[in-house]
Amino acid sequence: MYDNQIKSLSINALKKPFTFDGDFLHTTVNDLICLFSGENTLKTKFYTLLLVHKGSGTFTIDNYSYDIVKGRVFFVNYNQICQLSDLKEFSGEAVLFTQSFYNLIYTGNRKIKDDTAFNQIASYIDFNKNENADFLLSFADIKKEVLKSEVLSKEIICLLLKVSMLKYIRKTKNINTINLKTSRKNSYLENFGKLVNLYFKELKRTSDYAEKMHISANYLNALVKEKFEISAETYIQNRVVLQAERLLLNTDLSVAEIGYELGFSDKSHFGKYFKKIASESPNNFRKKFQSTNNNF
Repeated sequence: MYDNQIKSLSINALKKPFTFDGDFLHTTVNDLICLFSGENTLKTKFYTLLLVHKGSGTFTIDNYSYDIVKGRVFFVNYNQICQLSDLKEFSGEAVLFTQSFYNLIYTGNRKIKDDTAFNQIASYIDFNKNENADFLLSFADIKKEVLKSEVLSKEIICLLLKVSMLKYIRKTKNINTINLKTSRKNSYLENFGKLVNLYFKELKRTSDYAEKMHISANYLNALVKEKFEISAETYIQNRVVLQAERLLLNTDLSVAEIGYELGFSDKSHFGKYFKKIASESPNNFRKKFQSTNNNF
C-alpha cells in the first residue's frame, strides 16, 4: 500500500453525533464541502443522497462532472470519488447511509429488499417543482426523526429513507432497476457484483468468481450477459480499469505502481489490460485529463 493512495472515508470518521453506530447521518452540505473540496481525494464507504437547495458549481463523481442546479438530487455509490468545485452560494443537505442500514428493515415487498442493487442508478436526477417539494418533505421527516432519537427511530428512518430512494429510482425511469424481480438469478448477480468489488485486485478470471459462488463459469457468464449485455470477464475488467482510472487521476502513483497495486506483476501487462478496455494507454489517459484540467 502507498501513502498517497486514495483514502477511504467512513461515516464514523466524520465524528458527528446521531450516526446510529456509524451507519447513517443527516448533514448539511457544509460538511461535504469541507471534505470534497480542495486537495482531499476520498472514496466513500457509504451511499450519499445529496439534495441541492440553491447555488451553482460542479460535482465530480469519479471522472464525470455534473452541474450543480437547484432542485437536482445526486446519488453517490460506495467507493466512488467525489469533488465539489467552483461553488457559488451553494447550499443543500444530504443523507449518508450504509448498505447494512438500508437493509435494516424489509417490508413484505421483496422488490424493496432488492433495491439495494444500486449499480445502475443515475448519478443525478432533476425533480420538477412539485416533486422537489415532496422530496424536501421526505428529508424533513428524516431529519425530525434523527433529532428525536427515540425508541424505534432507527427503524423509522430506514423506512423513510427507503421511500426517498424509491422516489429517486422511479424518477430515473430505468425499467431494469424499477422492475426488480425475485429470483435466484438476481441473487447470483448481486453476489457476483459484491465479490468483484471485494476481490478485483486479486481475481481476474470468471472461473475464480464462479468457484466462490459454487456455480459453473459458463452459467455465471450467461447470467451476466443476459443482464448487462457484456461478458463476466468484461465486467471484471471494467471494475479493474475503473479503479485504475481513479488512481491515475487522483494520485501521483506511477503507472507501474498502479499496476502493482491492482495485482499486475509488470507494467507491460497492466498497460495492455488497460488499453483493451479504455482504448488508450494509462499514460495517455492521465495526460489527457491533466491537459483538460490545465485549460481551466
